[in-house]
Amino acid sequence: MRREVEIYINTAGFGETVTYKRLDIFSEESINITNSIQDIRDIAKVFTDFTQQFSLPASSPNNLIFKHYYNFDIDGGYDARVKKEALIKINGEDYKKGFLSLNSVSMKNGVAFAYKAVFYGKTVNLNLLFGDDELDNLAVDNTSYLSKFNQIYTSSNVNTGFSDGFNLHPISQTLVTNTSSTTAGDLCYPFISGKSHYYWDSTHDNGPELREEVVSRNVRHHNSSTSHPTGLSMIDLKPAIRLYHIILGIEDRYGITFSKNGTNDFFSTSNASFYELYLWLHREKGDLSSQIAISERKLDLDDYLFINTTPTGQNDPRSNSNKDLVTSIVVDGPDITEIYYNYQIQVTPTGTGLYTLELFDGESGEIIGTSEHSGGGAVTRSYTIQKEFGSGEGTQTFTPIFKVRTQGGITQIAVNSFNIVYNEVDNSGGSAGYTANYTYNGGNAIGVSSGINIVDNMPKMKVIDFLTSIFKMFNLTAFYDGETIKVRTLDKFYDEGTSHDVSQYIHADKHTVDKANIYSKIDFEYQQASTFAIVNSNEITNDEFGNERLSNRSNSISNPLAFDGGTYSVKLGFEHLMYERMTDQNDDTDRTTVQWGWMVSKDENPILGKPLVFYCRKQDTSNYVIFNTNNDDFDQYIRPANTLTTSASTNLQSIHFGEEGDEFFVDNINTESLFNNYYFNYIVPIYNQKSRLSKFEATLPLKLVTKLQLNDKLIISGTSYKINKIQMNINTGKATLELINIVGLDFNSTVVSYQNNSVSLYFSLSIRTLQDLSIGDTMFTDNELNSTAAAGTYTQSGSSNDDTYCDSGCFMVMVLDSQGVITSISCPCP
Repeated sequence: MRREVEIYINTAGFGETVTYKRLDIFSEESINITNSIQDIRDIAKVFTDFTQQFSLPASSPNNLIFKHYYNFDIDGGYDARVKKEALIKINGEDYKKGFLSLNSVSMKNGVAFAYKAVFYGKTVNLNLLFGDDELDNLAVDNTSYLSKFNQIYTSSNVNTGFSDGFNLHPISQTLVTNTSSTTAGDLCYPFISGKSHYYWDSTHDNGPELREEVVSRNVRHHNSSTSHPTGLSMIDLKPAIRLYHIILGIEDRYGITFSKNGTNDFFSTSNASFYELYLWLHREKGDLSSQIAISERKLDLDDYLFINTTPTGQNDPRSNSNKDLVTSIVVDGPDITEIYYNYQIQVTPTGTGLYTLELFDGESGEIIGTSEHSGGGAVTRSYTIQKEFGSGEGTQTFTPIFKVRTQGGITQIAVNSFNIVYNEVDNSGGSAGYTANYTYNGGNAIGVSSGINIVDNMPKMKVIDFLTSIFKMFNLTAFYDGETIKVRTLDKFYDEGTSHDVSQYIHADKHTVDKANIYSKIDFEYQQASTFAIVNSNEITNDEFGNERLSNRSNSISNPLAFDGGTYSVKLGFEHLMYERMTDQNDDTDRTTVQWGWMVSKDENPILGKPLVFYCRKQDTSNYVIFNTNNDDFDQYIRPANTLTTSASTNLQSIHFGEEGDEFFVDNINTESLFNNYYFNYIVPIYNQKSRLSKFEATLPLKLVTKLQLNDKLIISGTSYKINKIQMNINTGKATLELINIVGLDFNSTVVSYQNNSVSLYFSLSIRTLQDLSIGDTMFTDNELNSTAAAGTYTQSGSSNDDTYCDSGCFMVMVLDSQGVITSISCPCP
């Protein structure tokens, strides 16, 4: 039976309340929709629902809605450049929300006949919403969310950012010192240098050989009499912000909401793999000096409040609504009388950096006086405002403007006192005068510099490219749940699905089985290596640090024959940096606890590179204290890293695509790679010899159509399938199902002496081998990994074969909790 399909379109203007109006449709028009959220033929893309182009009659109601689009002479007509919100209903039930795109109008004999349109699922709107906006567009003013992270550049702030980091206080919404003993906070200054080279040398005479132009500094405290550069120059450090807050900034800027509180929400604060990632605010190559905004504060003459004069009873010498001072030279025969002023001011800055004081004449544009200062403390300046004596008789009007200028050196300035001294002198030696006394802002400090504007210092990258790189990095997928965008790893997305037995709806006479459309090679990679450490490492090892190339020869597939198919690239828009754990230059067996990164080229020149993301941890370095050029000592600092690992005994998530050595825990090969944890379960089964891409024809009932989700499993004749794509005529329910059979990701091992029975346990192939089992892994009793093993103690006799955890003469003792998770595993030997 043909179903009634209704299409509604929003006719309200931008920013107005959504108002749906029903469109007329042709009675025999079929609307075919394609559903796919991830396709094995394009593994790095997230897809959305879309229809084939369909026709809508050029009826009177439709002409009113589309404003006679065929007539381009109409002012204020329908804007087909923009997709409009739309809703599809089937038999009165909501089916899909999304957007309608008007493509064209068919004309017959000069009269409009039909409008051609396409419906798109809601996720596609992100491209439309972000457009070409870049990360530095995420704050439009000081009320924007990311503006809360703006910070005055002071030595104190940088020191705190380097040793502790800052958190955004949940109530005051201001930055406060991070008190965590392990995490780096919401904003920090990690040990990554944009310019100078750094090393550790206990004797201070074994510095590395670098180009002569490169400044190389020893961060170990030494006597200041040494001729070698010493101490960390804090201007080399740049801030880094949690990616989590950039996501909140995107929400704030565009009025969207990502789900962040659920167990499976990728953007959750409990997901350390994402929450502990940071973006380095590296907008320009080199150190931070060029990224700190030059700020200027002007004090006009009429900004001062007149108090009195000394001696009392005199008038305020200002004129023209208190903006000007008028000087003069009067010649009366042999007598010459001159009137001039002394502009006297005392200020106290907040901060110890460099700043400039300047008195400027707004009338002539000339600078009356200027001076540079630093170090804090009160500063007194006196400027003479006087008509040039050689200019002859007459008056000259000055509009004095006092300027305070700094490049992040100070944050505020207070005017302690301000006086104008009126002077009247003649050529016979006579003089008269008085002092006018003023206050400014009641003596309270005023802001001068905003220092570091977080958004202005974001690296150059489009917002959509930033999100796309995050999605590719962790193999994420996104979909709307009401008005909230849910973001999941693909594994979590499929875990949330349910199963439907559709055997009775399948057309038995129409079924094809194809090989999975695989690639001969899949490249997982960052931007091309450009930094000193990675380039040199890649040349030495003939490898690519952080990247992974998947082919038939990869351990995960291990097939002697190459596959047909082309090469596919999953490429991020991010830079990847190799960090160095310093060793004592005087004893290369002494590994310090100091790890750093250097953003320079192979030739040791500062470079911009691509946007850099990395993990940060607070690192104790009390045995290898770092000191800076101000002689401040640091027994802890913010350590940049490519992994979350905090102990040599346990590997945690890395942001390498492949398995790499840990730069800090140098003896560790970290197997918790992006590929193993986020791509393995999706890609490797496709390359399984038993993997097939099957196509079925079916007629799906409306009760299934309206609730079917793309993460659901379909069961046909007892076999479970994942949905790759569904193409369906929503008028009839006739559908082509493109499905992937589920290949078990299992590895079994014989376990003895569990309640005196021998049982088989299974675990994910992503754990690789039986010997790779560790605390936190989950054991199952079925090869589809659905049923977890019971709690208790399991044992297994060791052998010299690969099918046992322990070697001969020992036996495995493994304890599982109620969720089948390993809580302890060991190999005691009698």
